[in-house]
Amino acid sequence: MFVFGRSDEIKLDYHKFKLRFTGRLMFIIMGVSISYHPQHFYEPIFGKRFSCNSPLFQDASFAMLGIEAPQTVQQVLVPCRTVCKCLGLVPVFVEKDLPKWKKWLNAGHLLLFMMLIARGTWNCLRRELTLAHDSGSMVVRHSNVLTIFTYYVQPLLGIITSRAVAGKTYGLISNIETIDGMFMSLGTQTSYTKERNFVVMVIVSAVVGSIISFSVYFLYDDEMDWEYFFETVHFNLLFTMTCIYGVSVSYLIHRRLYLTNETISKHFPSTIPLDVAKLPEKVSSVTSSEDQREALIKIKFIVDQLKDTISLVNQCFSLQVLYCVGVSFVIGIVCSFYLFRAVIYRNDQLVMGVVNFVWYMYYISFVLFFIAIGSRISHEGQRIGITVHKAINFCNTSRTVINELIIFSQQLLHHIPVITCGLFVYDWSLLYTMLGATATYLIILIQFDVSFPSLDAIGNLTSQE
Repeated sequence: MFVFGRSDEIKLDYHKFKLRFTGRLMFIIMGVSISYHPQHFYEPIFGKRFSCNSPLFQDASFAMLGIEAPQTVQQVLVPCRTVCKCLGLVPVFVEKDLPKWKKWLNAGHLLLFMMLIARGTWNCLRRELTLAHDSGSMVVRHSNVLTIFTYYVQPLLGIITSRAVAGKTYGLISNIETIDGMFMSLGTQTSYTKERNFVVMVIVSAVVGSIISFSVYFLYDDEMDWEYFFETVHFNLLFTMTCIYGVSVSYLIHRRLYLTNETISKHFPSTIPLDVAKLPEKVSSVTSSEDQREALIKIKFIVDQLKDTISLVNQCFSLQVLYCVGVSFVIGIVCSFYLFRAVIYRNDQLVMGVVNFVWYMYYISFVLFFIAIGSRISHEGQRIGITVHKAINFCNTSRTVINELIIFSQQLLHHIPVITCGLFVYDWSLLYTMLGATATYLIILIQFDVSFPSLDAIGNLTSQE
């Protein structure tokens, strides 16, 4: 959804009460969303200082709502998968060896949402292209057309891709549950409640962002077109939930890598002395060498399973997030150019440029969230090797266990977990690349915009003659 046209057509006096109402609504929604366990929302990016490890505190929200606390990974992802099913991103039934009637129901579910997307694309494209044709210079018009087509192609590609990898996604969740079983045998518990809270928070953030963006649309339209409104909501949520589903599963992988580090530190205790003058003393473990060797075998199995699971994440979600990265990249270039042009020329398009740039920041925030989780996964994977090296140097255990740890550390050197789509890795370097490319294409668009108005003027003179 984009706003084109001229700001002199906007009746700001008429919309004063709408602005006050929308502003209060936005603050209320944001306050409620932030007050609901904010530590679970910020912990994956900012670390432990926002976390709360009290089981009583973690289960309080579910007890108040009368909802049973989640006990499996499948239950953790129920909110996300339910919303994705309502949007058509995920089949109704995803288990293996489905009976024929369930397969037909999945096919009907897919056909229904493909028809809804086709209808919504046709209705929204006509409206958007009409507004884009009447806005700005020739370069602005063509860039707007490119942005619109890119934006409406992404939902179709996202649904097709997510349906194609639905079986692999189900196997991915099964792998995570197998890993959790191994953690339980090692005495490490997984906080499913914390993970459920994180999934709920990212979904709430998507809904809140959609409400805010469409509140802005409500300010600029005197007569509400409800069909266009709900179709735009559908497209917007398809974009955000594509990223959120990948973020939620990637967060589960990140938590398992973190628990792997904690498990290694528990079974192979080691400390590095802070005083340089003192020689390091090896820490003795309370468990026997045989128990340590058995625990190391299980940890190796967990790490191997995590590698396979990360490979499945790359197959299931990296391509879908790539579509979102492409849409955000195109929207970022065009909206930056639109805002820059309005500021430089001081014309009547400044309000629309600011609004479009705010929408761009909303879209790119979900891509950045996936990049942040991917970066944390790589960081935790590297930390496993550091933890193993500490155990080799500072853990007082048998020579056999030390040799096993040395072999394990050599294996870790060749397998650093990364989230990638094959073209690039989803980490912070991707953000820097996108910013550099955006600046480059922005300069190119500005140069074209400086050149083409003279050609438009010549064409107008020729038509008048």
